[in-house]
Amino acid sequence: MVVISPELKSGQLNTGVVRHGNIVMRKCRKCKRNEVPVESRKYCENCLIKPTTCKCGEVFKSKKYDLCKKCRNTKGNDGICAVCNNNRHIYYNTGVCTTCYRFTHKYKITIDELIKLRKVDKCQLCGIEVSHHIGNGHGRAIIDHDHATGKVRGVLCVHCNCLEGYIRDEKHLNEFYKNFNSYMR
Repeated sequence: MVVISPELKSGQLNTGVVRHGNIVMRKCRKCKRNEVPVESRKYCENCLIKPTTCKCGEVFKSKKYDLCKKCRNTKGNDGICAVCNNNRHIYYNTGVCTTCYRFTHKYKITIDELIKLRKVDKCQLCGIEVSHHIGNGHGRAIIDHDHATGKVRGVLCVHCNCLEGYIRDEKHLNEFYKNFNSYMR
């Protein structure tokens, strides 16, 4: 049973002070949520935790963990990814980074198939050099797949992937070339 404490010092307001048995409690001065004993300290257990910096640079608060949530989810395994050869967080015991692991699930392919796709360094339609390690922009490699079946077709550059998306079948392709030739004259 929680009772508002009648034994307040003179001039002290009756806000936030409660009695749990023989212990007089009040709200934490920092977070204003958790109760703390009036005599012993000002802050609750959560506010007393000092910020920690993870190996990845993330600053977080935790008494239990030395790693941030992202690193804990990947078990904090730093290493060289078997697919992209980048030094990143390795996804559990797969030997590949989280990004490459997501590709295997998105396209429903094996790690060996992803390694073969990552070795392709030219667009399979126009032949220009592409890179799998460019964030955005010209020359970035795109893993092309059929949206209806989910089957991976190959690696394309950004421009060919856009064109391929607009031209769905041979009828549209023939119409496109006929109109394109007359348009450019």
